[in-house]
Amino acid sequence: MNYYIQVDSANAFIGHPIEANNLKQVFPDHDFESGPPTGYLEFERVEEPQLKPYEKFDDSKGSATSDGFPHNGLEYKLIDGKYKDVWNIISITDEEKQLKQDRAKEFFANGPYKNCSSWAWDEEQCAVVAPVPYPDIPIGNFDQYEWNEETLSWDKV
Repeated sequence: MNYYIQVDSANAFIGHPIEANNLKQVFPDHDFESGPPTGYLEFERVEEPQLKPYEKFDDSKGSATSDGFPHNGLEYKLIDGKYKDVWNIISITDEEKQLKQDRAKEFFANGPYKNCSSWAWDEEQCAVVAPVPYPDIPIGNFDQYEWNEETLSWDKV
């Protein structure tokens, strides 16, 4: 899907990206093959990235552009003549990391796998993990297996 964004005379963006089909309705006689109408630039959407366990979106960036998200961190930047989504990601602090690890360990200690002594803490994933990975299954079917501590395997239910 193609997008455009309105800009002022200094090419500073105004508002949010507009789908090409919507802009074509506003400018039905404009030849979009030759470029966008005056006062608009192309806009490239960049999918929101998946954060690693010890990352977060930088809340100090993007307060004007992050309206559709439960966090800040998204900015529109002019790069090579067109605007793009730029996601600002930072590492969490040592205190935040410790708190996140403590919560993950507490959740495991009180959760459905609390009696699974074979499971081990994986600091990189910030999670307690089984010695055998969960079976590779389609999304949405995560309740098809349960952990068997006696056989150290996932049993189909």
